[in-house]
Amino acid sequence: MKALYLDCGSGVSGDMVLASLLDLGESVASRRGAFAAAVARDLARLRLPAWSWRVSRVRRHGFVALRVDVRAKATGSRGGRSVVAGLARRARSAGLPAGVAARGAAIVSRILRAESAVHGRRLEHVHLHELEDVDTAVDVFGSLLALDRLEVERVFASPVTVGYGQVATAHGELPVPAPATAEILRGHTVRFGIGEGERATPTGAALVAVLAAGALPPAFRIERIGYGAGARDTPDRPNILRAFLGVVDGAEGGDGEDIRQLDAVVDDMSPQLVQAFLERVYREGAFEAWTSAVAMKRNRPGIALTVLAPANRLDAMVRAYLEETGTLGVRITHPERVRLARREVRVRTRWGPLTFKLAGEGPTFHAVPEWREVRRLAARRGVPARLVLEEARGLWARLGGANR
Repeated sequence: MKALYLDCGSGVSGDMVLASLLDLGESVASRRGAFAAAVARDLARLRLPAWSWRVSRVRRHGFVALRVDVRAKATGSRGGRSVVAGLARRARSAGLPAGVAARGAAIVSRILRAESAVHGRRLEHVHLHELEDVDTAVDVFGSLLALDRLEVERVFASPVTVGYGQVATAHGELPVPAPATAEILRGHTVRFGIGEGERATPTGAALVAVLAAGALPPAFRIERIGYGAGARDTPDRPNILRAFLGVVDGAEGGDGEDIRQLDAVVDDMSPQLVQAFLERVYREGAFEAWTSAVAMKRNRPGIALTVLAPANRLDAMVRAYLEETGTLGVRITHPERVRLARREVRVRTRWGPLTFKLAGEGPTFHAVPEWREVRRLAARRGVPARLVLEEARGLWARLGGANR
């Protein structure tokens, strides 16, 4: 499983996350700037007001890091719901991957809900200065599109250094961490008193809060490291975010994982709400989630909702059940799993390089093409995904499992 670990020891901001991911992509791109250009083309499909970015290499205390400076014209005041609906609608209509649209809306919504709680206003009346700038949308959706291109399946993040002192905002001088940032990071481990000034912004905090499935990845094999620089060159420590891209050996949680199964049965949910529930638990770090039709008391038709998740995401899963469904409670069990050892190999096909997921040995051996790559190659070449999948399987058979 491909995973990403964000080292937030010097803090985190939206532009630092974006820069670190672009740096990772550039490390394997065919030519300089190719990965950033591809992400920019994806972003152009959102049809945002005019914007541009300058991607450059900078030094921060001896480290060479990528810096992304987004330049855009403010879009003007808008209410909270119109901002969320507008960005989510743009992402869906632009044909971006469903996960990008859903997680982007969740990140923006996380910031809005924090502002609403801090200022005691209804969500539709929140006036969020940061979200009026296109650069926030670029930071959020650019990061998500980069993650999708890097094929990251799970994100982990260290405790966030939030800084100390005061920060100038549209609401005047505020203590660090800013109230919205603190609200967004509620339930997450942070470090106080390290580094003067604002070290964590609302956008950076929301990216970590929504995307990160836990603090530390298990059995993590590092493949590449990306360095994203913040705008300031701080005197006490390098103002950079390190992004480690690698593989969690074996499977989702590695050997000895601690997992939980959650179950509830409901009879008052529409299919649209079931979809929203499943998207949320996957965003929150679920391994698997599924539904099944059941007959309840008095033969009423119902829906059974089951989630398999790491133990350290249990609270987030319970909140998803209680907030997104009509259930009055959740059953929690502690199952064990027996899994085949897994690995990946790259195979060159006539459509382009394709990853095969390999599992087991001898009679238990399986070789399965990575579906997301199959779909991406098909879209890029303008052919049916079925054709790419069938030819990939045929190629593997002709190779006789050469990489077995």
